[in-house]
Amino acid sequence: MNNLHDSTIEKILREQFKGDTPILEYRQERKAFISMLRQKLSTMTDVKLLQLSPSYRYSKTDSEEICYFKILSSSKYYRDTKFYLLFNDQNELIIEAGYRHSSPIYHLEQIYTLTDKMKLEYSRVEKNYLKREREGLKKRKIQALKHKAVIGKIHQIAKEDKFYFHIKEYATKITLVIRLADNKHLDIDIPHNKIQETAQQLHATIQTLMELHDSGISFKINRMGYHKPYWIHYD
Repeated sequence: MNNLHDSTIEKILREQFKGDTPILEYRQERKAFISMLRQKLSTMTDVKLLQLSPSYRYSKTDSEEICYFKILSSSKYYRDTKFYLLFNDQNELIIEAGYRHSSPIYHLEQIYTLTDKMKLEYSRVEKNYLKREREGLKKRKIQALKHKAVIGKIHQIAKEDKFYFHIKEYATKITLVIRLADNKHLDIDIPHNKIQETAQQLHATIQTLMELHDSGISFKINRMGYHKPYWIHYD
């Protein structure tokens, strides 16, 4: 299950809550106002009122001046989304989602129609999620076929050139380990995203490296350290 992304929450608040003057209620009227909101939300489908946690970050705010609720998800891939209704220091009614997202509320109807907005967003993000999953599955299938092909190619080359080898599997690459002698081996890293190109050159690459070894030449590929050498070059 996924949470709605921060950018989606921001989009919802930005599009749902628009207006010129936020709803204002002064301290003596807040409890009754929040109580009215709780009562209304308790009758709505897809809304569930929640209890504030004792460690709630608004511990200095009277709990009767906060309405904590969640809108039930209409998607099996995404979780319910929780909101807070409360007043800020300017006596404006605001809605918060998490620790980073908030917006003033301009009309009560914006609260009551939030469930409809959420359904639209859940539907939108679910379609995008399923599209990404389909594309990811297709990509993994193609990658698996390429992987199978290069493994087959390695076995074919090993039979032809008669060398001992084993293969190490990693998340991003395949490492072909070829025995050169009882205490030596050659490692060839093949990145998953380069499997197809590598397979075409693999036989020639192995033969070249083996010939270099047989002639007494060896080499290493190392990362550059902090102290770079003085390079000799000719333009």
